[in-house]
Amino acid sequence: MSPSRRPAGALLLALTVLSLSACGGVSPSPSPPQTARVQGTAMLAGGPAPGSARPLPGITVAVHEDDRHGKIVATAKTDTSGAFEVDLPPGTYTLILVSDGAVPETVTLEPGDDTTVTLYIQAP
Repeated sequence: MSPSRRPAGALLLALTVLSLSACGGVSPSPSPPQTARVQGTAMLAGGPAPGSARPLPGITVAVHEDDRHGKIVATAKTDTSGAFEVDLPPGTYTLILVSDGAVPETVTLEPGDDTTVTLYIQAP
């Protein structure tokens, strides 16, 4: 290889290494969360022994798009203390316990929201 070609090749290699290393040093800013969380408690109100509402363990919570007639997009089961949680994309949802006498609750969620609801079954 001739001496005049060697410096040009070395210069090209150095510029390539510098440009590639510059690309790896920039990290994009973190994007905001694209989901929201709804957490809550299922409660039984009324009944033959009215008084304070009582937690409902082991009951299913149905999450409908928009109103209670919308498509079911998620379900959750309450734990032993009647608590539940579900992660959803932003939007409007109606949550309802899968039982007679259940009272629906509608929420509108924005990205990153952490919303708390109490869902009731109104016992006769």
